[in-house]
Amino acid sequence: MNIESLLHKIDLFNDLIIESGFRRDVQDYIQSIQQGQNQNLVFMKDLSAKVKLKLTECDNYGLETELQYVLRDAAPFTKLNTLRELEELDSNTEIDGNAYFAKFNQILSTLLQHIDWNKNELDALHVVFNKYVTEEKEFDAEQEQAIVSVIFKDLKSTGSLKEFAKALNRWNRMLTVYHQLLTSKSPEEISLIEIQNGSIDVIFNIDFDIAVDLTELIKTGLKVYGAYLLYKSKTAKEIIASYMGNPKLLKQENEREKLMLENIKESIAAKALEQHRERLKSDKKIDKTSINVKVEEVSSVITDHIIKGNELRLLTPPESEEEDEADISVELRDETATVRERFKKLNETEKQFLLTKYTVKDNPEV
Repeated sequence: MNIESLLHKIDLFNDLIIESGFRRDVQDYIQSIQQGQNQNLVFMKDLSAKVKLKLTECDNYGLETELQYVLRDAAPFTKLNTLRELEELDSNTEIDGNAYFAKFNQILSTLLQHIDWNKNELDALHVVFNKYVTEEKEFDAEQEQAIVSVIFKDLKSTGSLKEFAKALNRWNRMLTVYHQLLTSKSPEEISLIEIQNGSIDVIFNIDFDIAVDLTELIKTGLKVYGAYLLYKSKTAKEIIASYMGNPKLLKQENEREKLMLENIKESIAAKALEQHRERLKSDKKIDKTSINVKVEEVSSVITDHIIKGNELRLLTPPESEEEDEADISVELRDETATVRERFKKLNETEKQFLLTKYTVKDNPEV
């Protein structure tokens, strides 16, 4: 497995569980409920709600799947079903404070123990992997290459060699076209580093600046897609309920939904065109022919990719020049998690409608 990809998975655990303070908080919760005055249902249920919120976040980030690739000595702590246990405990309307404390204390102690097991193993692996990644990063910088991971999770793309080949071909064509939009340099053959199993993870080298712009482009699409999902899963329901069946208002709301849906692909196209024009300022030799056709292909493939729940990761992001400067690879990861969380709230009909609207149609003769 690619070292940068493994480090990315370890960093996700450290960001969500260690750097966020969650592990420390769980330890503090255990200590605080040992005190008699804190063994009341209101206080303990409030702590339970905080733990459940964090575990739901871990699920939205796909942490369990990532850890399964790396851990060997112990299973990911997420396999404990802590979230389900806490939900069952909190839904018990007859339990008293003492019984709640006994169960809650046991759940938290087990959770902390497994988090520490995972942390110890991942810390040891991180030390080893870092020894090998330094020289690779220096090599990549010299070659002006970045390592990018495209993750295919939808069964249609990964269910057969024929469909997977089509998906890879679309990405190969799109990346070449996108390269032509942003630079006059001849695009090099995209070098494939590795294909990892599970949800198929295709890792390749690509021009560093193109990779950074591609990350920004997908981040733009995810932001707009996330706004649409929020509208569909929550906002629209509340607004429509307030109309009390008013046909004029309902008609306007239908039009708003249609425009927001179309804006997913349109925002990606607009961003790609903006990037093209910005690059033209410093590279006058960029090919200006068939720009609309190229933008259409780029926006179609990327929209298809994110609507299907697939992902992209920049495994070798640029180093921040300022301490408070955002890491675009982390921003992309966060937007992906937000979309995943909101997509779960759609019903099956709504999910299928999105797939039908934005799935790229292949030539039947291919």
